[in-house]
Amino acid sequence: MKKVLFLTSLFMITSCASVQSAQIEHDGKLGYQLTCSEFNSSLKECKENADKLCENGYKLLNHYKHEYPDSGDGFYMPSTHYLTVECNS
Repeated sequence: MKKVLFLTSLFMITSCASVQSAQIEHDGKLGYQLTCSEFNSSLKECKENADKLCENGYKLLNHYKHEYPDSGDGFYMPSTHYLTVECNS
């Protein structure tokens, strides 16, 4: 029982940070790599986060969606979006 409670707590802590971003430089311009879990956010919220990071808008350079296969064990793993954006000057 202690293992279940520990794993549940760990899962909740890691899933709360649903949009993570890292600053990058692309062709001399400011950009960001965003990782967005669909556990408690959507792709729309991820793009809204990019809008907040890039004051003058952004250009989407790359979008990859990773979907986890159903392992049949009763656990659901939400999809994760990976966005790379370049901020407009």
